[in-house]
Amino acid sequence: MDETRPVAVSPRHTVLLATELYLLVDKPPRQDFVVRTRARREANGLPLMTAELIIAGEETRRAHPAADTYPLHFRKTYFPGRMHGDPQVEFEHQLLASQICSTPPPIGHGPTVFRSCLVPGQSYSRLTPFGGEPPENNIAKAQKLPLATAAGLWRLAEEILAQLLLLQDAGLAHGDVELHNCIVCPAPLEPILIDFEAAVRRGSIDAAAFETRCKLDLEPLLREAVYLQCAIGRQTSRLGELSWRRLDALFRSSDRFRSAIEMQAGV
Repeated sequence: MDETRPVAVSPRHTVLLATELYLLVDKPPRQDFVVRTRARREANGLPLMTAELIIAGEETRRAHPAADTYPLHFRKTYFPGRMHGDPQVEFEHQLLASQICSTPPPIGHGPTVFRSCLVPGQSYSRLTPFGGEPPENNIAKAQKLPLATAAGLWRLAEEILAQLLLLQDAGLAHGDVELHNCIVCPAPLEPILIDFEAAVRRGSIDAAAFETRCKLDLEPLLREAVYLQCAIGRQTSRLGELSWRRLDALFRSSDRFRSAIEMQAGV
């Protein structure tokens, strides 16, 4: 069995790396070494973006000092000639987010490349049993959910909301808060927001458009909160109250969810 050694991947996280890969951490190759391709985006058969887990090479470490501290990290590459956001703007948005919430600071950027810390864990979307169409099917799933599971997911959802509201209060809308962009790390146990490619700052668009962006950012989490309350009953926290007030906007058949939640509370 290969021996493993810990390597820092963010200010708060380490992972175990096989010895043969750790050698590349100690003695980097000239160019980045691709450990694994995590995502590939295409349109009409043409590549748009790849997201890869890499070990930084010598050139990368010279260009980006943070890559020497966190040599194992994510590299997102946009293909030339394809429509994409500005990696420098994405870098600036994630750097701002790292100063406000638990998101790690970015590592670096180039004309077509964005680099960020590896966040070890699973996306919230892989932990929740909810999703799919029609939304009403999630009521039955909630009613079968063990209390401990529902309570744990609720606490994570509350922490995600707190981070989103901190960002918005500071003038940054994430722009793409699907639940797969919330990573739940086990040690330390915490949810972390990732992928600020679509983020916008207050003042870069008109005030009404910014407020709309902020509301849209909350919708996936508020729907999740409704499903969870179908398991544990109505909650009076900020997440509970926000999701309750927006029930009619979130679901066409809001009365079905309202009744399911009240039934759990014994109303």
